[in-house]
Amino acid sequence: MNIQKESILFSIIVPVYNVEAYLLQCLDSILCQTFSDFELILINDGSTDSSLEICRKYKEKFPQIILIDKENGGLSDARNTGLLLAKGDYIIFTDSDDYWQGKQVLEDLSNLISKTNPDIIIHEESRFFSKNDVHCKYNQRFIKNKNGKFEDEIVNLVYHDLYVASAWDKVIKREILVNNKLFFPVGRKSEDIEWCSKLMYYLNTFSIYPKSFYVYRQAREGSITTTVSAKHIEDVYEMVKAGLHSQKMEAETLNKAIENYWACNYVVILKDFYVLSAETQKKIWHDLISWKYLLKKGRNIKVDKVMKFYKFLSFKTLIFFLNGYRLKRSLNKKRRASK
Repeated sequence: MNIQKESILFSIIVPVYNVEAYLLQCLDSILCQTFSDFELILINDGSTDSSLEICRKYKEKFPQIILIDKENGGLSDARNTGLLLAKGDYIIFTDSDDYWQGKQVLEDLSNLISKTNPDIIIHEESRFFSKNDVHCKYNQRFIKNKNGKFEDEIVNLVYHDLYVASAWDKVIKREILVNNKLFFPVGRKSEDIEWCSKLMYYLNTFSIYPKSFYVYRQAREGSITTTVSAKHIEDVYEMVKAGLHSQKMEAETLNKAIENYWACNYVVILKDFYVLSAETQKKIWHDLISWKYLLKKGRNIKVDKVMKFYKFLSFKTLIFFLNGYRLKRSLNKKRRASK
């Protein structure tokens, strides 16, 4: 493969930080693709384990790999570094502790691009709890139009958890990200939330990839999935607050979708409320009360689940209930992973 040509189709950006136990599977799942018109950008973000050495060995073997070794700056900084280097028409973000399944993923995506030329391709991840417990919900079955104008379907995409706050379930035209300076906020946790909210304003067309190729590892010790901290929830609060106060004057449908998007992330704050200090809880309480209008049926499937209980509970009791439910689910995830 000649990656020196002026244009390639895909730039796959993989931030790497202390993932020696998972990195081989991640890289092998990408490099086994039958489609070769891609570059693989590895950003070693100051790893202290053998991750960098693994990246170097793969770079010696595979010419399509671009390896950057930098001081630790966090996930956002690593992704931004990769995005600035990328030459592909489309960007694919992949976390280095996750992996792909199937050897024809890029070939299928290429065919979909040839047919529909979308600004964004949305694909549903499969969730990995253990080797024998990997599954996808396939909520796309509820979407009638699998491609077309983004605005026409965005409310349904948000409702059915197909447009969510994650970077790795989207294949996006690079020019949209670069031309509109859609980089990840550095120094924040759950940085995908703000990034995905801003991206919504710049998408005109979409397609849905019909298969589930991305495997999202749920129960890795030390990952964000298993270590929700006060910093995470404080940052989510700040992003929801900023998002609700800075909505642009756009079409009614898009505004509705964006508000529904923030409603889903509002629920994240409620269910993790008790990881916050008593001082922070008191500080943000007035805003949480003023945002209760976001708890409305029809915004998102997660919000709908919350509404089933909110009908019978006070707001304070609802928060207490959601936090208990979160702890129970977290315990169940660990049990599933240990099987």
